Amino acid sequence: MTVRTSRPTNTRRAGRLGGALACLAAITLLGAGQASAAAPPLGRPGLRQAATAPTVWDQSDPAVLVAGGKTYLFGSSNNMRLPVRELTTFKGTLQASSNAWANGPRDALSRLPAWVNPGDAQIWAPSVAKVGTRYIAYFAAHRRGATDRGNDQCIGRALASKPTGPYAPESSPIYCGLAPERGSNPWGRGALDPEVVRAANGSLFLLVALSRTRDNIGAVRLSADGKVVGGLNAKASTLASQRFGWHDGVDDARLGPTFLENPSMIYEPASRTYLLFYSAGDWRTSRYLTGFARCSSPVGPCTLDGRGPFLKAGANRSGVGALTAFRDPAGVLRVAYASWRSGHESDGMYPRLTTLARLVVTGSNPATQRVTLAPS
Repeated sequence: MTVRTSRPTNTRRAGRLGGALACLAAITLLGAGQASAAAPPLGRPGLRQAATAPTVWDQSDPAVLVAGGKTYLFGSSNNMRLPVRELTTFKGTLQASSNAWANGPRDALSRLPAWVNPGDAQIWAPSVAKVGTRYIAYFAAHRRGATDRGNDQCIGRALASKPTGPYAPESSPIYCGLAPERGSNPWGRGALDPEVVRAANGSLFLLVALSRTRDNIGAVRLSADGKVVGGLNAKASTLASQRFGWHDGVDDARLGPTFLENPSMIYEPASRTYLLFYSAGDWRTSRYLTGFARCSSPVGPCTLDGRGPFLKAGANRSGVGALTAFRDPAGVLRVAYASWRSGHESDGMYPRLTTLARLVVTGSNPATQRVTLAPS
């Protein structure tokens, strides 16, 4: 079987970069050490940790669902609309993963949603959660009829009775970002990269990446049945904004055009805080990094680590991002993240691959707690 490269090169970020630049003159850049007084202390997260070798074949924007004692890995479209596979080990080999996918690829999505642009029918950065008795897959896709084509993504849902699907998509998106403004799409400014977060008290939230703003990483509340409270253009709480020099994917003191995306958050009970990870820079290139923040709740406030990226290139891998954090069936904290082969970013012959690692948290005081990655 010929496996198509995940998340093929396109211009989906161009409008977001342009929107950010348009706002630049009107927004004062926040200082690197500035944070809300109510935000928790940062602690001692790892800095510039190097990526390690991938073990999952042709899987980008990984999303993990743990259900019934099993672990399921979803991702953006490759040769399937919504690829899904069961992880039976966290120490597998890339060759074994490649062989398994070639022999039994599985598409979790029954069909494309009616609202998706058939000319650009990709499903991006899913998040799958059990809500009540159903499994719900949240995902981003390009919407039909966009006037602002660089910011045309909305977030939709698909429902299933089993973890692996088939997931039946709803006919309309559930969230399209901030309310329309001059020059934007009539239904919203665009939103992508959803991730479901369950708070310590069981309430649900959806992390999103927002278009046409520099406050890219936000959170909206979900109802008990998994719908966005406030509807298509609900106001999001800002978790992370473009502010540090390395946010453009170049680890220096100068902030250029950029976009923050792919947020992931997990509750850390020892410190009673939430750990937030996000991607910064251009995912199609080697200039893509992973940042870290600590938040007091799923809607913030958050303290961002401005010293530099949490995760960067390594092991002949570059463009390291789309990190998602999860607890495996045994309760062990883990992450999955995607990368390119160095020198072959967006190359067609070399798909994005996924690395699995442990998320190691040491200590309970948020002011001194260490957060690092270790091999699976």
